[in-house]
Amino acid sequence: MKQLALVKLFQWYAMFCYWQYIMLSLARSIFDTGDPASEGFRDAGLLNGQIGAFYNFIAFVAAFALMPFARRYGPKITHSICLTLAGIAMLCIPLIHTPGLLFIPMLGVGMAWASIMGNPYIMLAGSIPPERTGVYMGIFNMFIVIPMIIQIFTLPLFYHRWLDGNPENVIRLAGGLLICAAVAVLFVRVNTRLKEN
Repeated sequence: MKQLALVKLFQWYAMFCYWQYIMLSLARSIFDTGDPASEGFRDAGLLNGQIGAFYNFIAFVAAFALMPFARRYGPKITHSICLTLAGIAMLCIPLIHTPGLLFIPMLGVGMAWASIMGNPYIMLAGSIPPERTGVYMGIFNMFIVIPMIIQIFTLPLFYHRWLDGNPENVIRLAGGLLICAAVAVLFVRVNTRLKEN
């Protein structure tokens, strides 16, 4: 659980950045506006809904498609690959200026979302006592909320100074953090079963 803490920090900080700033980023990169009252801003909201539905559909399909891959190569490698794909996807999003092309990076985001919902738990499950699974999984879920709280308090501190007050840079930051998570997960030692005492 301690080894996975850094992975969870990077991936959930990144996802919260994405959810908070993707519409603002799309308004700027696709519709060239930052005005909440503009038609372009409204269209960015609609577009965000469409790509959000698409990446969730991809996540649904990927959840089944990744199972044989994870069995063969392990949840650690699978998770690292999926996070890398999402990181690259998010780095590419601000470079896209055509709405239809946004569905391509959503393939990577969807795959990562499917992996985030499963593979960290698989990695943890082999390292905790079966009779204490509920307790440990409950504690593990705190590592979802804690990075989001950290993000809420820290991002405003450097949003204007380091990210130039640009929501596209927040999406780039999210992409970079997902790649950091992909690297961090490679250092996690996964136990397939607990050693008997």
